[in-house]
Amino acid sequence: MADKLVDTSAFPNNAIIEVAENDPSYQAGYGRGLFGEEILEPVPKRLSTSGEKVLNKGNSWIVLGRDRTGSRSSGYGGGGATQASSIDLCVGMGALEPGAGQFADPNFKGDAARIYISQRTDIDDAFKIKGRAGNRISKSDIKFPENQSAIGIKADSVRVIGTNGIKFITSPHNKDSRGGRAAFNGIELIAGNADDELQYMVKGENLIEALEGLEGRITDLSAIVLNFLTAQLKVNAKLARHTHFGVTTTPIPIPVQILPSIQATSACLNAIMDEAESLMDNFKGRINLNINWRNKYLSEFSSKYILSKYNKVN
Repeated sequence: MADKLVDTSAFPNNAIIEVAENDPSYQAGYGRGLFGEEILEPVPKRLSTSGEKVLNKGNSWIVLGRDRTGSRSSGYGGGGATQASSIDLCVGMGALEPGAGQFADPNFKGDAARIYISQRTDIDDAFKIKGRAGNRISKSDIKFPENQSAIGIKADSVRVIGTNGIKFITSPHNKDSRGGRAAFNGIELIAGNADDELQYMVKGENLIEALEGLEGRITDLSAIVLNFLTAQLKVNAKLARHTHFGVTTTPIPIPVQILPSIQATSACLNAIMDEAESLMDNFKGRINLNINWRNKYLSEFSSKYILSKYNKVN
């Protein structure tokens, strides 16, 4: 369904006209928002508390308060915890259904976009994020960060841009903001918030080393096969033209030369042809492995080089 650029359907009948006519700054075109001027649009009313300082314009909100991830009873602020200060930056409260004048609580899932900073919170639970922490692979070890300082960023699209680069660094200190021992956790990239296929990243240089070792083993095996084919080709060539002497038994013993068996000769000739073809395949395989494959994927000068030119992981 196409998104409406101008949608005032949530206003009661004639509400826009009444608001406009009662505003002392009313003039022609009032409330249309052209050139960044005042706009009349449905905006909910935030259910705030006495412990919050709210800066609001339209459906843009900056709230200085204590940890709150939903209703007034939510979060560590709702539970009366100390050291739970927070800053909530939100636009589009109510998202697709911002009823005009309706009261609303923060909705970390439904609000359009948010940057949330808290001194003490359960950040993954607040944003309904899946994933296992750190270097754990068993689902029984899934652990979500709790009662920790955190920053959460959520929107339809998020871009982080660094003119001189971007670094994601975990565990720079051995203690967290609560004085507890900092966990040595890694960086998790979870597309679709689906952690059932989460796997560990590969270290590229170690992969290169492993592939080069495997390449050497394959080359050695190919050489063994080549030597065997060469030796067997010689054996079959001799068998194909082999003759030997025998002795007749009647009427008197006479030495005679016995010719090769027709069946054996035919089988040896067929084997020689197969071995010659195998020798050619072996040669092509060695060329493809040692030259084509290596130059294509293991050479830093190739466009197909398996290591990134810019990005690194530890």
